[in-house]
Amino acid sequence: ATPFSHAEWAHSNLEKYRRSEEARQRSEAIRNETIRVVEDRQIKTNRSQNEASHKLNDRARDITTWKKDLEREVGALVKETEELRITRRELEHAIAQAKRPEEVVNHCVSAREYRIGIDNVTDAVQIALTEEMKEIKRIQQAMSQHHDDIEGQILKNESVAEQLKVDLRQKARALDIDQTCFSLDNTSHEIEVHPGVHEADLTISSPQSWIKFTDKNIEDSNNARTASSELRGNVDGLLSSACTELMTAWSVSNRSFKERVMETEETQGLLGKNLEATTQEIADLDDHIRILKKALDEKRPPLKVAETRLALRTHRPNVEACDDSPQGKLVSEVVEINDSINILTERLADAEGARAQLLKAQAELRQDLRVKETSLRIDRGKCMGQRLRFPYNQRCSRKCSYKWCQNIANFTMNRAADGLHLADTDLRQ
Repeated sequence: ATPFSHAEWAHSNLEKYRRSEEARQRSEAIRNETIRVVEDRQIKTNRSQNEASHKLNDRARDITTWKKDLEREVGALVKETEELRITRRELEHAIAQAKRPEEVVNHCVSAREYRIGIDNVTDAVQIALTEEMKEIKRIQQAMSQHHDDIEGQILKNESVAEQLKVDLRQKARALDIDQTCFSLDNTSHEIEVHPGVHEADLTISSPQSWIKFTDKNIEDSNNARTASSELRGNVDGLLSSACTELMTAWSVSNRSFKERVMETEETQGLLGKNLEATTQEIADLDDHIRILKKALDEKRPPLKVAETRLALRTHRPNVEACDDSPQGKLVSEVVEINDSINILTERLADAEGARAQLLKAQAELRQDLRVKETSLRIDRGKCMGQRLRFPYNQRCSRKCSYKWCQNIANFTMNRAADGLHLADTDLRQ
């Protein structure tokens, strides 16, 4: 007997037909769904890739914008730093040149220590030289302080510039990477699979902190440039004002020297006249004494001499008609001669005493003249000899282009009409 009936056989076949039909229907449904899913995912993939490309492009533009700002700021800061270095050279030149008037003042002070006698006095020249030295020291101290400030500012500028350059290099690298990423597509040879790369968060900054970082660098650079520019302005102002103040102090000392030299020369002239008059008076007195000793009746000649002198001296012009010691002496001489007619013998002793006083006065006058000659040799020769070519001995060269020397040249031109250069011919003797 057979294990299956005909009915079972037929039923089995029908079941197989049904199951295969169901499998085909399910497969067809899967195929249809797969096509839809593939198309949908392809659209999403393309859209996502396009969006990523757009964002990369936007990011590249942002980086390019900031990169240009950084490049512009680096250029401006480098230029400002170079200008500050030029200012530093200007200041160093001024510091070196400021030693020249200091040396001259020290020379004058040292030379004037050799004045002798009553002329070794604290006069207007000494006061002016002291004030001039104080002004020189104050200016040198201000220059030194500004030089230290410049050195610090240059270091600051270089530090900020390095920060900008580092930021610029990083942005250039990031821009290169993002531009490379933007250029990649599905047919690029450089693409490959990097499993798990999307899960690794290697970012350090946010868009806000990224902007803030570069903005802070640019702000630091702006602040550094502003401080540097202000410092350059301060130095320029110092060089201008210091030159004026120093030259003014120099001119005051020169004017004091000139006045002192003129005063000493005037005194020397008066001393010479007094010495000449005294010497003459001694000679006259000697003649008078000889006349007294020779004869009592020879009184008229000396009387005529004295009266003639008085008459001649009435012709002295203007202020020269001075009631000086010769004038008084001549008057007293006339009286003396008239009185000597009666008391000639008694006056002989007086004449001898007067002669002794004249000799003493003559010695004092001669000594004082030597003192004045020494003072003139110091002030007019040793001191003014160093200062005569004012202010050219303050400059390193007439063709010097440094601001310090140019300021001195401008000062000279502006003040030449004021007579402050003191290049007087009377001081060249």
